[in-house]
Amino acid sequence: MNRRLKLLLTNDDGIAAKGMDLLVSSLLQADFADIYIVAPSSQQSGTSMSFSYSHPVSIEPYHYHQKVHGAWVVSGSPVDCMKLALGNLFNSDLPDLVISGINHGTNAGRNIFYSGTVGAATEAILFGIPALALSQDQHISFFQETAAPEILKSLSLYITSSPFPCVIGLNVNFPASNREEPWKGLRLVATGNEFATSFPRLVSTEGKKQFFSLHDCRTRVDGQPSEEYLSLLDNYISVAPLFVRNSPLAVMGESDFQEARVAFSEFFNAEKDSELSDV
Repeated sequence: MNRRLKLLLTNDDGIAAKGMDLLVSSLLQADFADIYIVAPSSQQSGTSMSFSYSHPVSIEPYHYHQKVHGAWVVSGSPVDCMKLALGNLFNSDLPDLVISGINHGTNAGRNIFYSGTVGAATEAILFGIPALALSQDQHISFFQETAAPEILKSLSLYITSSPFPCVIGLNVNFPASNREEPWKGLRLVATGNEFATSFPRLVSTEGKKQFFSLHDCRTRVDGQPSEEYLSLLDNYISVAPLFVRNSPLAVMGESDFQEARVAFSEFFNAEKDSELSDV
């Protein structure tokens, strides 16, 4: 019999958000893990991997309304939550898996660079812990509670089985479909190139000072729509691997990188020779 996993949950919508409530209830129904929560006290969407560098943050026990093994609330960002949880609260007994979400709205394509949900998952990966970043496309009311428990259990068991040669995360987006139209399944995809373009909207003025809202966004598609984007439109759950390896070899081969190094050297040597000739 498989041992029970130790799960650490967080989000960027705040500990009292509906997405957290749905996540906890689904995991409790699946009954394969012990659940702990360390989440922000307030809305932190769009905070990416920001953390509180210049001022202290607080953490305190929180009475969660569902039966979990422990819950704490943090006066900071999702990454603050991970730094406090993994670097202090659980540093002697780390969780098997971090789950961030369920976010109220999609986090697909290049939007992951803005996402506090994905930011928390990325911080966990940096600590050497696999992570799931979960988001519900359009609105949390589309989340299919009946199908979710088994899917979340399967995703958790998959990512903790070390399916890749390094610790990674999975960015999971659930499609927005009516309950009469069940999710078709899961697809492992590459992160797409789509991103949300903001349309600044003037909301008020005070003398020469203007206040704008950046909340209004539209998805922009450059070129052909990605498999990630099309999967969601086709009612499939998109599952995109999250890596933290910041290397040019992640996007080009070794030979291409060596060619780039030669071109780099030639460019700067030419610039240097040009400067010397002008002296």
